[in-house]
Amino acid sequence: MKLLTLNLHGWLEVHQIPKIYELAQFIAQQQVDLVALQEVNQFIHSPIVSQPLGYLGGDGRPVRQDNLALILNHFLAELTGAPFHWGWAVSHLGFDRYDEGVALLSRRPLARVEAIELSPAYSYGDVERRVALAAQLEEGPWFASTHMSWWQLEEKPLFEGEFRLLDEKLRQLAEGQPILLAGDFNNAAQVEGEGYDLAASLGWLDTRNLAEQVEGEATVHKAIHGWDQVTQALRIDLVLTDQPLAVASHQVIFPDDQPTALSDHSGLLLDFKL
Repeated sequence: MKLLTLNLHGWLEVHQIPKIYELAQFIAQQQVDLVALQEVNQFIHSPIVSQPLGYLGGDGRPVRQDNLALILNHFLAELTGAPFHWGWAVSHLGFDRYDEGVALLSRRPLARVEAIELSPAYSYGDVERRVALAAQLEEGPWFASTHMSWWQLEEKPLFEGEFRLLDEKLRQLAEGQPILLAGDFNNAAQVEGEGYDLAASLGWLDTRNLAEQVEGEATVHKAIHGWDQVTQALRIDLVLTDQPLAVASHQVIFPDDQPTALSDHSGLLLDFKL
């Protein structure tokens, strides 16, 4: 199976629609099975779509016609002959004009889609509010998309509480089935004693360390929103698993510092066996 994860930087990119089409082409050509996306945005005042193509649910918020996961799925239906199965959940209001959320798309049928609220103390208008979205394949395994907070914001701890809650909820849902957790963790893997080490202490394995073949490492190479003072390349986009997997390859794609970039983040492509 193949899994792709990417922070879309939704509706903040120039040439946004051509970039979404390029992503759809890549998914179709590479025969990607599972897609985990972050910053999947829609404008808050756009028309609501009553029956979004292939949509299975999320957190109950309406899907609007410029939802980037919906647009991606229309392109996928054109390119592959059938839409993907998908879900979407909103984390917070972005830049006073977007519903900002996370999405999952699957070539294979899904048995369940579950939204997980990670920061119940915060509301929709707070950037600190975060969610994850988990889905179960009909064969049993689970995969999830998440966009976590920084380790702390203005000396206010955020990540640890979110991740411990996510860990608990995912394990409850999976009931022993394998879990793949992909997304933008906003915690650099090279920083000791913070989010990456916390995930490891709870038993999560980095698929990059399990892979037979590895191409690329960092997923952010320049200053971006939330990492305005960055002075080194960061590996903040990860695919974790709660059980050892046979991972054939782990590859950085659409590098953010190259003309082929689709976003201000690079993406990851994982080839694995369950």
